[in-house]
Amino acid sequence: MIDFINFNDRHKKFSSLLPHAKNVAEYLIAGLNIRIFEPTSVVEDVLIVYHGGGVNSDAGYDILAHQISHRGSICTCLIDIRGHGRSLGYKGRVSNPKQVWLDIDTVLEHVRVKFPSARIHLLGHSSGGGMLINYFTRFTPSQKSDSLILIAPEFGPFAPAKIFRRAMVPFASVSKWPFILNALSVGLLCGDSYAVTLNFPNEVMLLRPEFVQRYSVNMANALTPRQPARQIAALPLPVTVLIAEKDELFDARQLSEFVEGCGNPNLCSMIIEHSKHLDCIFDVSEEICQHLKRCISRQSIL
Repeated sequence: MIDFINFNDRHKKFSSLLPHAKNVAEYLIAGLNIRIFEPTSVVEDVLIVYHGGGVNSDAGYDILAHQISHRGSICTCLIDIRGHGRSLGYKGRVSNPKQVWLDIDTVLEHVRVKFPSARIHLLGHSSGGGMLINYFTRFTPSQKSDSLILIAPEFGPFAPAKIFRRAMVPFASVSKWPFILNALSVGLLCGDSYAVTLNFPNEVMLLRPEFVQRYSVNMANALTPRQPARQIAALPLPVTVLIAEKDELFDARQLSEFVEGCGNPNLCSMIIEHSKHLDCIFDVSEEICQHLKRCISRQSIL
């Protein structure tokens, strides 16, 4: 099972140690909650961060935003996926998978207008990474982004079995028939049916009752790659995959081999030592900055 206790302990520690962030704004864009952490200097890069399954941007991502905002000219934007956190929509549901990907376009357009000269990068943690893979490979984006970062990405049930830890206690329980009927009907049936249960411990739900415990078929389809190997190979922009060494869900070495074996020349991967599936977001600020520097170097060469 995912180590929520360790995550909560580290979250409390970082929250007490990090200085209070300045220049933070929060508002809704087309029903989507966004928090923008601006640096004191001129913004050269914008990092748009999407959370993992069932949680929202309050689940430790503010720590990452604090860490990044103190590194100079990088602005961090935390987004609540529709149907999560303070974004609008029924919890865990969406009208159709495309709506989630359209929402990414909406956020990118807003950020591009607000910071017209900045480079814009997308970051997804866990299922947020799966959603961004779908955005680039099952959807035609209308907005430009400069790179992609995937942290402890969730590739879903269609990924090779070898990447999953054998002793893993599943975080999600799935009812298959709604997905089968939805696929056979080309999306017409069962899209609103709750078919995935996220197994948060009771003590977590007592502390965070806003977490989403059930996903509809449409929401799950929006976040889950169907052909992860082909989709990773097809990602059309620079990608860095950051893998948690002690991930409770995935074998880090096997996951790294799988990602590198997809053969995408735009992609590199790194294993983040000693980190787990959730708390790895506290350990990646240096690697994120290295990724941004590589993107700058790549653009200067081109």
